[in-house]
Amino acid sequence: MRVFPRSLTAALAVALTCAFSLTTTTFTAPVASAADRDIVVWVPKGYKKATRAALPAEVDGHRVRVLVRAMADIDQRLLEGDPQDSPDLILIDAARTGELAGAALLAPIELKRGTQRALSEPGLDGFRYGFNVYGVPMQVRNVALVTNADLVPEAPKTFRKLRRVALDLKRDGQITMPFALGQEPTDPASQALYPLFAGLGGFVFGTNAGGSVDPTKVGINNSAFRENSERIDTWNATGLIDSSITTEQARDAFLSGQSPFWIAGPDDIRALTEVDFRYRISAVPRIAKGEQTSPLVQSTGLAVTTFARQHDVLEEARALVQDVAPGAKAQRAFYEASPLVGLPANENTAANIPNRQLIAFGAAGSAGIAYPNIEQWSRAQVALVGAWRQSTRGVDVLPPAVPAAESFAAARSAVRQGSA
Repeated sequence: MRVFPRSLTAALAVALTCAFSLTTTTFTAPVASAADRDIVVWVPKGYKKATRAALPAEVDGHRVRVLVRAMADIDQRLLEGDPQDSPDLILIDAARTGELAGAALLAPIELKRGTQRALSEPGLDGFRYGFNVYGVPMQVRNVALVTNADLVPEAPKTFRKLRRVALDLKRDGQITMPFALGQEPTDPASQALYPLFAGLGGFVFGTNAGGSVDPTKVGINNSAFRENSERIDTWNATGLIDSSITTEQARDAFLSGQSPFWIAGPDDIRALTEVDFRYRISAVPRIAKGEQTSPLVQSTGLAVTTFARQHDVLEEARALVQDVAPGAKAQRAFYEASPLVGLPANENTAANIPNRQLIAFGAAGSAGIAYPNIEQWSRAQVALVGAWRQSTRGVDVLPPAVPAAESFAAARSAVRQGSA
């Protein structure tokens, strides 16, 4: 996909009629009106404070209640639970959008053009499914290249230059790992590897006319990537990239000064503030002419469930997501109380936060693309990372490294079969 961006339940109003026979008099409880209904928001553990800070205490006479719920199985909880006990809003990782919208558990929203322009484009794209938008991102995050500026005073303008500098430092004995790029486990590895993959012309899935992920458009081993894939074989032969390196080993090597370059994420900012050398945070430099080294952009945000209509609060729930959540005040409040290390999705708000390292990560993701939000991504990332591991096993190893042309062709076939 190539895109250049930019356990409490809802207090439902159920009419209760209770008759009490006291001599000859019958008393009937009053019927609650629709305006007495609460708008219920489910959030994962740790996000209650942030969500309460971002949303008003009430809207149009409806109290807004934020409840913590286990969200790993949110699809089953919504499908199998009592509709009367289901939430009106949920805070989710945008990667869940496809499965939830596909199961008719999310209600589409409509955003004004100005609102869309104010939000991170890949962050918003993460909530697109089919031809609709199903949520608003509150925070976004992506990986970036971190460089030891004491070892590399001048930033390499191309990846070819980066390779030369890294291997020279290794040959001179100044470092032990030329490029800190971990390939375990699968999900972190796919994020770390994706800028290189995109920089060679690769993409996993294309998009439809509405900008949503299209699983039938498989871009692994496309013609542009095939023209450039021999560079992976060169990186393997020279020892620049080694699939035996784990995510933890890569992290430790850079922080100890034993690697000049590292693909890291926002969660690593705290560790970076403790190193005793200067560093830079930037995008991966250009690899192939005309290709962007685009990282995957993850987004977390609010979505409206289809139960809001059943609860007669759909209009109010949509207003919270469409009008309140994207605003600078809500985005800043959510960011300040959130346990997630990520930028506000409102780009003007993001530009004015005090964490300059996090802003640098965001700048490095300016050409990022949305993290795939369809179920086919699970198979695709296994195939993608598997191809990298096979092609960067090193030299004089058994079994030997597989040429990139072969490993990525096999990965494409695997993804196409799974997407058929």
